[in-house]
Amino acid sequence: MLARIMHPAETYRRRAERAERAFENARDPTAQRFAQAAAQRWRALAELAQHQETDGPPIPHRFRDASEAMHYAQDHKFALYWKGTHAFAKRQSELGERFVVRPVFTRKGPTYVGLVPLDEQEKASEKEPS
Repeated sequence: MLARIMHPAETYRRRAERAERAFENARDPTAQRFAQAAAQRWRALAELAQHQETDGPPIPHRFRDASEAMHYAQDHKFALYWKGTHAFAKRQSELGERFVVRPVFTRKGPTYVGLVPLDEQEKASEKEPS
């Protein structure tokens, strides 16, 4: 029998449904409590997996050098802004929490880069009157 490969979110969702059925069928209060706790954990894992699937790969916590930051931005379709520039301050004030800032080391010393997915950058620039 061939096994069907499922995404983690789908697997966790099915396990949560199974735990909910176990909760409904359990007669012992302790078993109900354990099944309910398991269902809540599986639901949380399913939501987390779904969120990770839609958001794509996580952004590294730091970059070793400027070229690594630039290559990451190009490969994953991010707009890159250097700290100290007008564009960095503008995007940071426009996007707030969605503007991801990471440390990067350059020849002149440590600094920061701001990363914004290109689709969010286009949405933010559309809002501005030209």
